[in-house]
Amino acid sequence: MRKIVFVFMGGPSSEYSVSLSSGTGIVRALDARKYAVHPALIGKDGEWAWSDKPLTPYQSQNFSVNFFADMKKKLHPSLEELKPMDIAFIALHGRFGEDGHIQAMLDYAGIPYTGSGLLSSALAMDKIKSKEIYRVNGIPTADFRVWQKENFSKELIEEAFENLGSPLVIKDPLGGSSLDMGFAKSVEEASELCKRLFEKSGKLLAEQFIAGAEASCGYIEGCEPLPPTEVRMTTREYFDFDAKYNGAVLEITPAEFPTDLTKEIQDVVRKAHYALDCEVYSRTDVRIDKDGKLFVLETNTLPGMTPTSFLPQQAKHIGMDYPALAEALLEKSLTKPIFNTYRC
Repeated sequence: MRKIVFVFMGGPSSEYSVSLSSGTGIVRALDARKYAVHPALIGKDGEWAWSDKPLTPYQSQNFSVNFFADMKKKLHPSLEELKPMDIAFIALHGRFGEDGHIQAMLDYAGIPYTGSGLLSSALAMDKIKSKEIYRVNGIPTADFRVWQKENFSKELIEEAFENLGSPLVIKDPLGGSSLDMGFAKSVEEASELCKRLFEKSGKLLAEQFIAGAEASCGYIEGCEPLPPTEVRMTTREYFDFDAKYNGAVLEITPAEFPTDLTKEIQDVVRKAHYALDCEVYSRTDVRIDKDGKLFVLETNTLPGMTPTSFLPQQAKHIGMDYPALAEALLEKSLTKPIFNTYRC
């Protein structure tokens, strides 16, 4: 009998469009002869739409988000209305999808799902908490400051420039996909950036910028190490959202690093995965300074699954094409307990 798989995509976060691309790729990749695939769209406004009937092989192979255009939508439905399902394949990114919210809902409903659980999702999503965990576990990360909106001042910016240097990387700690962040080279630039970011968040992360190379590397439990991807800037100074998704960078997979540096990246990525108690798979971004020292930036518990995302690129180089990757993530997730010590 085919396993019933609901593929969740969309969501209320700023990464909505990226999630649609990830979800579309996953629906097309899953073998409709082996899995009963039901796409489920979560709108930015909280309205959900889903397919009561599994897609035919033709529908799966040719799936697009237009599938939901004429479908009836419901505001904040209960997951009981979507049952039965054997597993939820989470193709959501950012808030609600990657921060533990959907995981909590699925845990409460007793529905298995792909990837990490509630706690590890929440910790990895919070860049401040994850950096604290990195430090406790001996994982190198850039120096940083935490600024609270209620006691923010120009003096805090001046202190950060004095001790962390310029430029400062200033982020909403719960933002994702290089959105809700910026780089400031002066107190004036930092003030303007903070003013904008404080409109959405009560606290900000100010981080030392590590000049040098940037790389990203996935980790899949039970698989051989994935090759890191080097990110080289072409038309932009920093790796922001436009650079990430609009082709302003050169992505080199496998990265053209010395063998010992590649292994060091793979080791620190694995260490970050388990330090945050991630499950099944994750992807960690790092910077490498001019002396070859690594600094972990962040860990993604639901890395992008668009056809051009880092994880599919890297999996391909260990002999795992996109459909095989999607199936591996699904099947590995089915073997983990629905509940553990860290879940509801």
